[in-house]
Amino acid sequence: NEDGMRSRCKIVFFSGVLIAFCAAALTACGTGGIKDTDTVMEINGQSVVKGEYQMILSEYESQVKSQYTTEEANRSDFWTTTFDGKEPLKQIIELAKEDCVQKKVIAQMAKDYGIETETDYISITEQMREINKARESGTSPESPVYGLSAFSLNDYYEYVYSGVEANLLECLKKEQRMSDESLRQFYEENKEDYTSDVSVCMLIAEMSMQTGSEYANQIAQEMVADCDKEGLSEKYPDVSFYELSMSSLNTEEGKSGVYAARWMLASGMQAGETSEPFQVGDHMMVMRCLKRSEHEVQPFEEVKGALESSVLTGMAKDKIEINKKGAKISFDEDDLKKVALEILVN
Repeated sequence: NEDGMRSRCKIVFFSGVLIAFCAAALTACGTGGIKDTDTVMEINGQSVVKGEYQMILSEYESQVKSQYTTEEANRSDFWTTTFDGKEPLKQIIELAKEDCVQKKVIAQMAKDYGIETETDYISITEQMREINKARESGTSPESPVYGLSAFSLNDYYEYVYSGVEANLLECLKKEQRMSDESLRQFYEENKEDYTSDVSVCMLIAEMSMQTGSEYANQIAQEMVADCDKEGLSEKYPDVSFYELSMSSLNTEEGKSGVYAARWMLASGMQAGETSEPFQVGDHMMVMRCLKRSEHEVQPFEEVKGALESSVLTGMAKDKIEINKKGAKISFDEDDLKKVALEILVN
């Protein structure tokens, strides 16, 4: 009846102001179970369905439980019990809502900028199944992403949204302009961010593991007395000799971190010191420290490109935050609690 409908009013947040309204529920009032594909939240016209909400919410379970003792977290009524004024269920729902708002605002903005990527949960699920099926049959032209031969739903969902966010940030960055004067002022005000704890310039010999440790030791002995890169290259044509500058601001570890050991060793060496041979991946290396300095400030011209990209990225993220604060969000609080407890207590 009419009174019943008024008692189940939804909650809408617009520009940070809490507004109660008695519009039609996203999920029918008084109905029984809520299906996985039923909408439980709407953000700027972007739908969040039950399965999507539960998947996101489950990612925060350990984070919330870590705030309580083991005894408290193991209680059968843990989620609905209040501990020192805090209720775990309310905490995890709030975290999930914030995550949903972040994703759906990005999805809505991406569409406004013409980024054509399906971001609704049902489409993402279907895409993932097709991709996994193609990979299993060996007909997929795509190589595994993040080393995965097959996606889990959560992995693929995050993969899609990460890609949409990256594309959106690039679009937002292109709208901004930074003058050299503004960049230099930012550089001067944040100079400590461009001051390395340690900087080293190294002469490096890199060779295949198949050359053997005896050969690598011979190279090391040569480098103790000789740091002429060209001369060493002529004498040992099967070894790659190169100079590399590294610092605590740029450790040159590579995207996969395969060269992490190179920086770890180099950062502790002094000028004139030569290392013992060591292994990096499927290669052997020897290094001689040509120069070492501490608390060295990187010149503006060297960091200008990275600095501009960083500043523009920050400005783009600020724009996303502004849109998040103005997001229009509607949901039924009882429904959110119900579907949350459905997975948390099982």
